[in-house]
Amino acid sequence: MTIFIERNHDFPLDDITVLSEQIAGELEQEYGLTWAWEENKLLINHASARGFLHSEEGKITIELKLGFAASLFSSSIENHISERLDQLLLPN
Repeated sequence: MTIFIERNHDFPLDDITVLSEQIAGELEQEYGLTWAWEENKLLINHASARGFLHSEEGKITIELKLGFAASLFSSSIENHISERLDQLLLPN
């Protein structure tokens, strides 16, 4: 099972980088995953999931490949990430 979330935005790249780290930090707290930057992708790792958050000017993409255990909660995980991303992308 793969979760794929993509959103357009009007933020400068530096702001999106900070926002990406905020999202990753929240996922780390919520789900116990680890993350690290590799070039312009934030790699996400967990025993039951792996993927990336790619931040670029005008677009942010999250892709998570879920293992069997995590796939049982895929709708909940996807909804949670989508809702939080939408909240963070609202203009101030």
